[in-house]
Amino acid sequence: MFVCDWVIATPDTYISLPAAQEGIVPGAANLRLSRLAGRRIARHVILMGRKIAAQEADAGELIDQVVPEERMEAAIQEGVTRLASAAVRTNRRMLGLTEEPIDNFRTYMAEFAMEQSQRLYSDDVLAKLSGARNSGCQAHS
Repeated sequence: MFVCDWVIATPDTYISLPAAQEGIVPGAANLRLSRLAGRRIARHVILMGRKIAAQEADAGELIDQVVPEERMEAAIQEGVTRLASAAVRTNRRMLGLTEEPIDNFRTYMAEFAMEQSQRLYSDDVLAKLSGARNSGCQAHS
């Protein structure tokens, strides 16, 4: 979602990042969510497990369009048509350079890789995985 140029959702959609509750780091969400939705919302979602419903005002910075399920195919096609312009690719790249300079991304991802590798083998995460296996659930990567 944080890498999409146009996000379409149905009214019953919600956004969440359960990684902190799972004991891991949610990829680049820590880098991008504050910029997209604001610091307070990012902290609520990442640290506290808040779910943001598509219909909430706070979802406005994360979801571009909410459509009924029966309109989804048409909405996707409309989005594809709008983004198919030859100038979109170049302008997207230029926007990306100002929003997230590549050196910032590289620095974040290097730190992320170190932190995530430690979290993946921490006692609390391994215990959760063991409990999920014992309850018949499978862990997802």
